Amino acid sequence: MEYWQYHNSKMLELKKIYNRISKQTQNKLQDIFDSFNIDFEHLYNIADNKTKKKINTYIEEWKDKGLLIGYFGMLANSIYKRIRVKNSEILELLIYGAYIEEQNKLDEYENKVMYDDINYYYQEGQKEVNKTIRKKKPISIIDMALFLYLLEQANLQQYIQMTIQYNAQQIYKQTIINVQQQKELEIENNEFQNILNRQQNTKLCINNNKISGFMDTQIIGLNNQAKLEGIKEVDNNVDAKVKFVSIIDGKETDMCNSLNGQEFYINKENIFYRYYGETQKELRMQKIKCKGLVLGLNLPPITHHFHYCRSYIIYLPNFKNNDIKEDIQEFLREKIVKIYEGITEDLKNIMNDYTKIPTNVLKRLFEDEKIKVVLGDDTNVSYWDKDKKEIVLAPNIEKGEFAHEIGHALFDTLNVKEYDSYKELAKYIMKNGKLKRDTRSNVEYLYVDTKMDLVSEYQTYLGRIKDIEICSENIENGYFRELLSEAYRGIAINKKQDKRIIKLIEEVNKNA
Repeated sequence: MEYWQYHNSKMLELKKIYNRISKQTQNKLQDIFDSFNIDFEHLYNIADNKTKKKINTYIEEWKDKGLLIGYFGMLANSIYKRIRVKNSEILELLIYGAYIEEQNKLDEYENKVMYDDINYYYQEGQKEVNKTIRKKKPISIIDMALFLYLLEQANLQQYIQMTIQYNAQQIYKQTIINVQQQKELEIENNEFQNILNRQQNTKLCINNNKISGFMDTQIIGLNNQAKLEGIKEVDNNVDAKVKFVSIIDGKETDMCNSLNGQEFYINKENIFYRYYGETQKELRMQKIKCKGLVLGLNLPPITHHFHYCRSYIIYLPNFKNNDIKEDIQEFLREKIVKIYEGITEDLKNIMNDYTKIPTNVLKRLFEDEKIKVVLGDDTNVSYWDKDKKEIVLAPNIEKGEFAHEIGHALFDTLNVKEYDSYKELAKYIMKNGKLKRDTRSNVEYLYVDTKMDLVSEYQTYLGRIKDIEICSENIENGYFRELLSEAYRGIAINKKQDKRIIKLIEEVNKNA
């Protein structure tokens, strides 16, 4: 998803750091195994003086580094003060210490990555507001105090300490099993590597284009909070609002789907409905009241049961009727060249579509290609004029109509009919559908009837009969001009679409 592109790049950066530091930790664990050469028979015996002095030296080093905190600090201090300590206790502490040292190395890297990521969305919130107000305000970076406050609210340190303890226990238990079974203690062995891989993936997992794990989910929440703070930095008025946006691709939860498109006040009470329930059978709608936006309720990531949430918020301009002509030009980066009276309702639908389209697509069309948007009061239908490079919108447009014409503009501008994903889709439709005739506005046209999850049957429209008779290659190639335009309308109206259409949209968005 375009919105999370920067975040994804930071997660890739963080994953590389995790992999590198993990290798160092594994080397440390292997050193512990090699130096702690005790069989199972002596594992629970009292350690000799030489071993006790050695572990005391380690504890003193950890203390000098400020690492004796939480449960680890309590455990280390207990062993340090006691004269009689079992070999197994020392082994457990050494393994625990390896993970503590690992996190000590990671702290600086993690904070740098998180600061960059959070600051990006903090500034995005400011930029969104600046697009719609007359007097632009300077874009500021996030204050360190606010950054630390957000981290504290997320309870990251508490999670990290609990995870370190759990991970160390897993390796310790497997070590005991290997000693008991008289296996060599090799960190490269499968039993250890499987544990380490699970630990790393729980924290942050990257599988092709899918990113998941605790850190990903937590930072997405921090990013949404930071964006909200960025919006407040520029517009903290009592009527300031945001809109909830969920990525509708058939993978979203019913919770996020029920919130998609809902509008929330930043500083006032919100009353809204959303779904709860882990299974379809348990699913139920609940009424919720809360002041402003609350993480997990109406600020993503939405929680009830654990899932990977990619929803986000966007700023909603508070247009006044007497300013509407100027404000709509500002909102659409002054690309609209004609304004007609009574535009208020049309503006809502234009705004809805505009905010659903990725920013790189909008930039490609309206900045690079210099396509104009014309609100024409002399037309009954909206259309895309390829020769004039204009999207012409008729009065009283429907939600999704602007997005539909954007799809037409992209189809021609990017020559989408040559895309492999488009050709595969067209072939699939022709192969699995049946040609049918129908009449629309007294004009006979030909379409393909399929069982695909489409926005409308218009996507399989081949053309007017008389045109097809002149150009029969339309039928042979399955030249569906409305396929992409209706797909984009489906995005705007939150319509679930066939996975083949989603693949086409993703390729178009990537190439824009």
